Amino acid sequence: MRKKGLSVCPVCGGPLKIVKYRCPSCGTEISGSFEICELCRLNDEQIEFLRLFLQTWGNLSEVARMLGISYPTVRQRYKEILQALGYETEHEETDISELIDSLYKGEISVDEVLKKLKEGKNE
Repeated sequence: MRKKGLSVCPVCGGPLKIVKYRCPSCGTEISGSFEICELCRLNDEQIEFLRLFLQTWGNLSEVARMLGISYPTVRQRYKEILQALGYETEHEETDISELIDSLYKGEISVDEVLKKLKEGKNE
């Protein structure tokens, strides 16, 4: 079983730094202060989500279907991954496919879709 490295301190929750590497073949050791890779900041659930996202060529609707969860939940998980990687997520655009899904399900009207699309362009 492969052990996953830590990226945050189990005591205070602060970010950890790698201070030593060791080659198991020859015993060479390298000391210093090294950053943890950005993908190592993700938990196991986020890594699995990212794998599905890549397998589906970024199709969030397909990820939702494969996980058996709602599209808004998938978008929220995607947003959490972006935040964990340090990307800003405050400027969200209107997602046309989400609006079409809601329209198809009868959750919103055509007028509401048009209004939301217009609002999204004005932001």
